[in-house]
Amino acid sequence: MAMMDNIDFLIAHIRHSFITSDDTSMCELIMECESSNNNNNNTQRAGYRGSTGAYLKRDMSDSGGSEGVEGMDSGDGDFLSHSHDILPDMDYGAHRRRSNTAQRLDIMRKDKQAKGKVKSIPWKDAPVTLTVEERASLFEKKEVAVITPDGDATEGETPKKVSKLSKLLEDFSKYGENPYMEYAKFDGRSCVTPTKKIDIFLTMAPPKERAYPMTVVVITTAKVQDLIGLICWQYTCEGREPKLQHGVNHYCLHIAEDDGEVDADFPSLDNREPVLKFGFGKLALVECTPTIIPKHSFVVTINVPNRGFNKFQVDSLNMPMRSILEKVINRRKIRTRPGLYYNLEKQSEPGVSIDLDANLAHMDTMEFCMVRENSTRGDREEAPHHNELSHVADSLTSHQYKSFMVMMVHRLRANTEVQLGVSGEKVEIDPVQVRSSIRLIRQKPVTHEADSIADCDLLEKKSNGRGVFRLTYLTEHNYKHHDFEADVGVAMEIVQKLKNILELRLSPARKEFITTQDRKLRKRDSLKYSI
Repeated sequence: MAMMDNIDFLIAHIRHSFITSDDTSMCELIMECESSNNNNNNTQRAGYRGSTGAYLKRDMSDSGGSEGVEGMDSGDGDFLSHSHDILPDMDYGAHRRRSNTAQRLDIMRKDKQAKGKVKSIPWKDAPVTLTVEERASLFEKKEVAVITPDGDATEGETPKKVSKLSKLLEDFSKYGENPYMEYAKFDGRSCVTPTKKIDIFLTMAPPKERAYPMTVVVITTAKVQDLIGLICWQYTCEGREPKLQHGVNHYCLHIAEDDGEVDADFPSLDNREPVLKFGFGKLALVECTPTIIPKHSFVVTINVPNRGFNKFQVDSLNMPMRSILEKVINRRKIRTRPGLYYNLEKQSEPGVSIDLDANLAHMDTMEFCMVRENSTRGDREEAPHHNELSHVADSLTSHQYKSFMVMMVHRLRANTEVQLGVSGEKVEIDPVQVRSSIRLIRQKPVTHEADSIADCDLLEKKSNGRGVFRLTYLTEHNYKHHDFEADVGVAMEIVQKLKNILELRLSPARKEFITTQDRKLRKRDSLKYSI
């Protein structure tokens, strides 16, 4: 009991217990620092509660050269001390940094344990050679039970157990294979790449189902031929009737109205063109007839100055040129009047009219030009005939992407040169960066979706040959506009291209804009007449 009441012994015992049981050496470092601080205050006294419950006091000067009492606070007698703060760059602490040698030894130990689990068996040739009869006896042929259609074996044989995989394969074969499986990769319903959604009217479906289109989602990198194959694949997968009896080459895509009626004025889409080139949201799958795709057909191209071109497929080279000219006039819906006639010229021989009674076989070319009588290819037709022509080529090519260099007009600062890209999907405005110019306000690139475009109109024709046109778009329920300036010819081409796109798409923004303009016009007329 006397030893247990010896405070110096208890303190030294606790201190050495902490030091010897700590592998991190943290306790030894802290106690040495505390010991050096407490030796300076050896005149202080502290009280401890002994085993009898009474307080025992000891003078620090009577410690007999001991290392002092650790953990005493000179302020209020509390013996709780504060340890040093642990810093990130300290090499000691709870997680001691291991040396590189220890880490390499640990890796070598793990590799050795892993290699111990691997057993190497060397390959040795058989010392004894076997004859053909002996080898045949090792792999004897066994009789396989014949399974009847009802699943039972024949007489004298045990029934064969059929695996689940064999049963699934047998059940799958009952449904028949999809001959258009190679086009399934163009399906965009479960694809992260850009896709396009198109409603397809099926002309081969029963009359009650023709008004309900089949929605197809195709990736934008596919061609028209791939889209036709995807339609046939989805048609077969959905089990629609009647079944498709022909291959992909026996079908074509035509432009369709909202009610599913096929527009016969437009030719079928070219199978070699990409799907992204055309901006039509509704198409019709039509079975090609021998008149549409003859076995031996010849393509004739008729160019119309300033009005595009037309292509025709003829079955024979014995067709007279007059019949080809009549086809062009009927396709473009040109009204013939007394004194107004048209001739055909070879594209390579301008100004020389050909004999319309001659056959195509005598022309030695398949490309011609239609010219009005007493006119040349450089002359423009009169304004009244402009509305009489059907802009078939312009409508089909209006959705193709084309860029123009124009000037963007600003009110409070100088005009900016931009690159205006127009397609059937969107309108892009990209500023042209000029290194030598220093601008405080730079024009940012802007992109407007085609459905947000409301109108495009020519505002002014200047005397210097420049024209100003305005692009109106819808944003956040408000109509805003951009003004551009370019050569008159370029400005008219952009305006006409955008008008063709707006007429074919007829988006909600376009409908609302037209309704608003009509309402303003009626209100203006009513105010004018009321005055």
